[in-house]
Amino acid sequence: MILYFLRHGASGPSEAGDAQELTDDGRAALVAAAPFWRRLNLRPDLIVGSPLPRARQSAELLATAIGAEAPRADERLAPGADWRAMASVLADHPDARRVCFVGHDPDLSSAISELTGAASVRMRKGGLACVDFPGVPEPGAGELAWLITPDIYTDDAAG
Repeated sequence: MILYFLRHGASGPSEAGDAQELTDDGRAALVAAAPFWRRLNLRPDLIVGSPLPRARQSAELLATAIGAEAPRADERLAPGADWRAMASVLADHPDARRVCFVGHDPDLSSAISELTGAASVRMRKGGLACVDFPGVPEPGAGELAWLITPDIYTDDAAG
């Protein structure tokens, strides 16, 4: 099984709380990522994310960029979600073999660390990671296949 993790793009001021939406720059950075994402040949069976606007918008941009089905929002992935919450989402979709979670940090970084046994992982806004499993995802059984910093999107667009 393959799990992808996308941290939402840059969002508005923290005073907006849960209502934060992507900024124009945050949206532009994710749009700039589209060609790179297509070259990665991302093919998630399911894109599921936090119901908060910044994550929902990021998930929609990803789905559009790679020609995937519309993403689903799930309350279990709201800020504060841990691996157990993500695993419960997976349990609801037993046929999905490639799943992309779109959410927040430190939630995603913590889940990747737990799944791979890494001492530390840092997901930046707009960052994307891939964790590969020989079977069912469980703590310590995953291999971090790649972790992409969003800087590569702008470098890629410039080149």
